Amino acid sequence: EDVWDDSSIDAVVVGVPNFLHLPMAVDAMRAGKDVLLEKPMAMNVAECDELVGVAEETKRILQIGFVHRFTSVGMAAKKIADCGDLGEVFHARAHLLHRRGIPGLGGWFTTKAKSGGGCLIDVGVHVTDLLFYLLDQPKWTSISGKANSRFVVKMEHYIYETMWAGPPQLDGTFDVEDSAFALITLESGATIDLQVAWAGNFPKASIGKSQIGLFGDRGGMTFELFGPEIHLAAERNGFNADASLALAATDQMQLQMQDFAEAVARRKPQRGATPDEGRRVQSVIDAIYESSRNNAPVTG
Repeated sequence: EDVWDDSSIDAVVVGVPNFLHLPMAVDAMRAGKDVLLEKPMAMNVAECDELVGVAEETKRILQIGFVHRFTSVGMAAKKIADCGDLGEVFHARAHLLHRRGIPGLGGWFTTKAKSGGGCLIDVGVHVTDLLFYLLDQPKWTSISGKANSRFVVKMEHYIYETMWAGPPQLDGTFDVEDSAFALITLESGATIDLQVAWAGNFPKASIGKSQIGLFGDRGGMTFELFGPEIHLAAERNGFNADASLALAATDQMQLQMQDFAEAVARRKPQRGATPDEGRRVQSVIDAIYESSRNNAPVTG
């Protein structure tokens, strides 16, 4: 509250547990501050709608912290997607599969009342935003998904090497998903294969940790979310041709902060995620949870 009362501060970064995103961002905007809000935007679409409304009412900049837009591969992939070389993209892939990556077992990350969900709302929002960003924010029409909790039926039996946001709290709570899989159909008829997991038995020799892919009728593109290069497939002079682009690393957090500063100065969004874009990501997450609960597709 002392920060919100300081008239010398025009903008703030809100990076707190998910259940605090809504009240802290609302209080900051009502106090006249522009806000860079860490992902996810909120715990559900209803909270996103409240944030969108407050941002419009107060005329403050509200940017959502989807930092993978600012990696070297993320920025290059956006240029490639926008230039038209892929043609009409009819399928896309977003995979982020950790072998053993449950954060802070038993803490707020794994407590639905405080996090809103598990791997889907934690890391799934990153790859979902990146794909929708690369595809120029398409509308989805149908989502069929399943969220699973398989690896911590008894938390003391969970096998891991390291745990960020730890150590485990074995007397805590784990009532969220550790993996989620979905097929998303877009208004254009294109499809998205979404796979995310905190934990799973994924052989390292044959299944990569992450892959983003866009596949069109003129070309295709894949890259590893944390990697240094982009792989391309195309047709050239009557031949199938493959190529790789090696990219220098970026400081994506610094670039995101610079982008936010520019948005504040210009009073309009730059490359960062807008409230409406953050809401679209959350609508996908909510629909996957709903589809999983009801064992049925959800239509948009």
